[in-house]
Amino acid sequence: MATVHHTRYLQQLEELAANGDVSDFLLWPRTPIETIQTKIEQRVGATDYQIQRPFSRPAMIVTFLKRLCENKILPEDFSVLDIACGDGIVLWQIQKAFPQSACYGVDCNKGQFPAHAMVERDGVRISKAYIQHLFKSDSEEPFDVVLMLNTYRDWKAADLRGHEIDLPDLANHWFERNGRYLVLTTGRQGYDQLKRLGFAIRTLGKGEDRSNLICASKRKLPRAALSEVFKEWVKWGYPKAQSH
Repeated sequence: MATVHHTRYLQQLEELAANGDVSDFLLWPRTPIETIQTKIEQRVGATDYQIQRPFSRPAMIVTFLKRLCENKILPEDFSVLDIACGDGIVLWQIQKAFPQSACYGVDCNKGQFPAHAMVERDGVRISKAYIQHLFKSDSEEPFDVVLMLNTYRDWKAADLRGHEIDLPDLANHWFERNGRYLVLTTGRQGYDQLKRLGFAIRTLGKGEDRSNLICASKRKLPRAALSEVFKEWVKWGYPKAQSH
């Protein structure tokens, strides 16, 4: 559910970002701003625009969210935060599929992606914020769903400075406090870390490169809500997810 708490939280993060220089916070300077969807297609097999392909990131995520709503696990007006949302197309697809949802994204490159104008026009709210601030603060109310896709699995590629090496751990503990259901792209290391923290984990499908798209929660994850994702996956004969 969208609340004033989420809006206030993101406004506070924007205020912090306004007082900083992006060069002091940028972790993935090689992000392909103009060609991000080309890179996603190379890594996943479909762009985020191609929601008709069941193995695309938005298709898997939207299918999963639909099952949660149908099983009364999520309300129709659920809130979702995409951390390091990039061009915001995944959120845009969620907003179109669930018009009552409140879709928020944070990215240090807000306004630089050509798609941002369209995405925001259609209801997605994107804030310029730095994850260094986000993972050290909490929302007064958790988000129903939190996404962190390619960047979560790619901490090794992040230009972490000495004082930022604890960001992956901070992220995991932030998830515990601020997200009811998580959708993440991760490899074996991230999977094991979340399991040690007591998260229930289910694999939705293949993520970028040699990673998996997973859902994780401290709440029980109903298998019935995941079955449709796997049915579509098998029907298309797409490469299997990595085994954990």
